Order: sequence, then C-alpha cells, then structure tokens
Amino acid sequence: MKSETVSKIVKASGVSSGELVLVHFWGEDADKEIANSFVASVAALGATPLLLQQSRSINQEIFSSAKESCFDDRYFDLFSKFDAVLDVFAYRPIVLGYQIEDEQMALYRRYISQVFYKLMKCRRFTQIRVPTEANAAESNLDPQDYVQRMNKAYDIDYEAVHIACKRETERFAGVKQVAVHTGADCMLYLDLTGRVWHIDAGDGDLPCGEIYIAPVENKTNGNVFFKAFYLDDVKYSNVTLQILNGEISGSSHTEIAKHFAELPKENRIVCELGLGMNPNVTDLCGYTVLDEKMAGTFHIAVGANNMFGGENEASDHIDFVGCGKIEVIL
Repeated sequence: MKSETVSKIVKASGVSSGELVLVHFWGEDADKEIANSFVASVAALGATPLLLQQSRSINQEIFSSAKESCFDDRYFDLFSKFDAVLDVFAYRPIVLGYQIEDEQMALYRRYISQVFYKLMKCRRFTQIRVPTEANAAESNLDPQDYVQRMNKAYDIDYEAVHIACKRETERFAGVKQVAVHTGADCMLYLDLTGRVWHIDAGDGDLPCGEIYIAPVENKTNGNVFFKAFYLDDVKYSNVTLQILNGEISGSSHTEIAKHFAELPKENRIVCELGLGMNPNVTDLCGYTVLDEKMAGTFHIAVGANNMFGGENEASDHIDFVGCGKIEVIL
C-alpha cells in the first residue's frame, strides 16, 4: 500500500487537527512499516497518533505468563480517551494463532473483549485491511490478484465517492418502497418506511464505497435473480431466491434452498439493501468485501441489522451481490 494511499485513507476517515487517534495494528514487525505510515499520516493532519501493536507472537509470550493483575480497569480506561481508532490489520485480528494454557487463553479473550468494548465507544472506528498474503487467505483469491484488487479499491478519490454517495441517499430520501428488477422478470419489493440510509465512504469498513439501509424486516417480498451467487465459498450460476414476508423461503437451486431452510429464522431474514459506489471495483470476484462496493451493483443481506437501524438480531450477516435496476415505487 502506497504512502499516498494511506494518507488519503486517514483523511477520509475523518482525522482532524487536535484529535487523539489510536492506530491499532494487528501484525508482526515485518509489516510494521505500514503501521508507521498510518502514524505519520495522522500526525501530518495535526492529530496526535498513538500506536498499539497486537502481534500474535508477542501476545503469545505475554499471555502465556500474564496474571489477572496485569490488566485492570486503569489500563482499559486509557482507551476511552481516544477520539478515533484506525484498526489496521495485516492479518486476521483477534485470533492468537498459538496454543496456550486454557486459563491463559481465557485471560487473553477477556483482554481483547474489554479492549474492543472501550474502543467501540470512540466517536469513530475505522477498519482497514492491509493488502497482504495473510489477508488474501481469507478471501480465497490468488494473493497477487487480491493485492492488486485491494490496492485499486483503496486508491480512489474519497471526496468524490462521498459526494456520489450523498447524492444517491438524497435521491432516495423519503422513499417508502423500492423494487429491484433483476433477470428477465424478477421483482423484489422492499419497504423502507422509517428507515435511514447510511453512507460508507471512508469512515467505516475499508475498502469503502456503498450506501445501505435496513428494510422493514417482514415486508420484503418477491424474487431476486443473481447471475453469480456465492455461498460458503462456492459459486453458483443463475440463482433465483424467493422471499416471502421478509424471509428467504426458497430458491431455484436445490442446495441453496436447503441451506436457507436449515438456518434459524433470524438468519434468513432480509436485513439490508445496499448499492455499490466504488468506481475502482470493476468486476465481481466472490470476495464480498470488494464485490458489495462495486459501482453499479446492489446487494441484499440476511441476518443481523440491529447495528444500523434495524430490529433483527442474528448470529450472522451475509451479503449477496448482483446487478439490477432499483425503481422507486412509493
């Protein structure tokens, strides 16, 4: 990731002069240069950076011998002082990656839980996946392809994307119902009454570029078609989902219908409608983090939406990305 791109990301996240900003880095010393680049970019905007490294190898040493007294309320209270958090990960966060005694692992889990509890109370919390081979493993893409796609998705005009997102949310302001036209004759109707559109243009989960809303949970009805449909890392072609009163009730593909039928009800409720707005994501690859941001696409999700204005609590939140036309009905 170029230093110029890092600077654009930091600025887009909302960092401003006088703020206290935590760069929360998940990675080893070999990748620490990228963390240092974020620290420097924060300082360049007149904010005060502080770097906390969560290295698996270092944490393994610490928590193999740490005592309960090592991390008390005084330690965790320090995290409540930050204005913003840049959560930068060169590999999957939280996972320790080492075997340690059960009692020590329990201490590590409590430590991580309390750290995040405090950090999520900060005014802004931005997650940034570093384009590394370790993160590529989570995407099921070829590492070189992953790095190229991610770098391209990050290297955008963030202000222009924000303006485009704002324009789209204004277009749908006050709209109570929309229809998604897909395939030859599929129509999906979603009720948006009382729900608010959200913009992701650099201050949330990066790479960014989408607007999204939580539709009324029991009022999504119709059929929706996907030319390419990814489920549990398997690609299916020409898939139609049937949705009745907000719940996925069937599919044109037997295996997919069986998958949803076996889920708890809350995990098959349509919980999100989103529109991709990132011009540098130009084709679908099966990695939702990128696909849902592709300009010109829509996505629906099933599962939890109580974190962005909905009422459905669930253990999962799974997105499905497609191409179609959004029509305002009411």
